[in-house]
Amino acid sequence: MNRLAPLMFCGSIWLQGAEWATAYGIHDTFVNDKGSHTTGADIGVIGRSLTPGGIRVEGDFTLFFEYDHDELDPDYQPIWYRLRTAAGQDMYRFSPDATLGWIANFDGKHNTVSGVEKHYKLFAGTEARYAFPGLILGFQVLGGYYMLEIDDDVPRSRGYRAGDFVHETPAYTLVAEARTALTPKTSAIARIQQYRDDKTWLENRGELIVRYDGADWIDKATLGMSAEYSRYNLEPYQKAGLRPILPWNDDVVMRVYVEMPWGK
Repeated sequence: MNRLAPLMFCGSIWLQGAEWATAYGIHDTFVNDKGSHTTGADIGVIGRSLTPGGIRVEGDFTLFFEYDHDELDPDYQPIWYRLRTAAGQDMYRFSPDATLGWIANFDGKHNTVSGVEKHYKLFAGTEARYAFPGLILGFQVLGGYYMLEIDDDVPRSRGYRAGDFVHETPAYTLVAEARTALTPKTSAIARIQQYRDDKTWLENRGELIVRYDGADWIDKATLGMSAEYSRYNLEPYQKAGLRPILPWNDDVVMRVYVEMPWGK
């Protein structure tokens, strides 16, 4: 699986008419159960394209450099990365405002300060959208593969051993999304999502992204702010007689960044 993600991202490089950008940002990872804030800087590469067949393709790869003063993980190496890719296409238009399409995406991250060693989500399914004046609503139903591996340092101190840190399963996910223009230069996206297997929930997510056309301040730049909340179900890792595998089960990554296009 860790070989598939870079392949999906790099595959977008050859697409005709691809647009590329670099994002420079600062961020804070907040772990509520421990009152922990971990700040840092980040840099990412973003690619977007529309194939001759009308398939929308996008991806981003971001490196996060942390100032780890809280030491949630006593052996943490203060750098982590995230890779996301997505492709989709409208299949049927019910009206000028309503569409139904397919979508496929991969979301992966490694070595977060909040105890995630590896996290892979590969899903595909359908997406319905409806456009109101000034507002676009979307709903996705996707099925695929979910894997979350917990970093072993804190769990070992709680009695967990090799083989206890990974949970992987076929799963499905439901996504609700809203997009709107706040001003002529400002747009916003709000998204809520839940991952589930055939027995229980696996992860709840919420995300808010605000983007501003900052060309008046920085030539060709887009300014962005984002907040991404994740809450993990740790019950699949629970061993009889032991405490939970981690003493927290959620995190929030808040980010401010500037996005600069290439070659424009």
